[in-house]
Amino acid sequence: MKQAFSVLQEITGIPAPRFQVPYALALFAAHIDETKSRFTRKPPKAPLAGVRMAQYKMFFNPAKAIRELGLPQTPPRQALADAVQWFRHHGYVKK
Repeated sequence: MKQAFSVLQEITGIPAPRFQVPYALALFAAHIDETKSRFTRKPPKAPLAGVRMAQYKMFFNPAKAIRELGLPQTPPRQALADAVQWFRHHGYVKK
């Protein structure tokens, strides 16, 4: 994640996070955010499911999709740049 945030900082100019939040604190904040969202009817900024998933390192092997479906592989930097462009186009990123 640190590498991805570093690349995103280069692409967007938005500073990357400077420190890692301990899992217990993130989980506690997610519980509060989920509770708050029930009253405000706005989606939580830190969904509980997302925080729970973030505690695990996840790796995926695209070999089968490449082999059987001919899935094209985009370099990570280009994939992130494309995603940033999409988010900007749809108004999710202001810079």
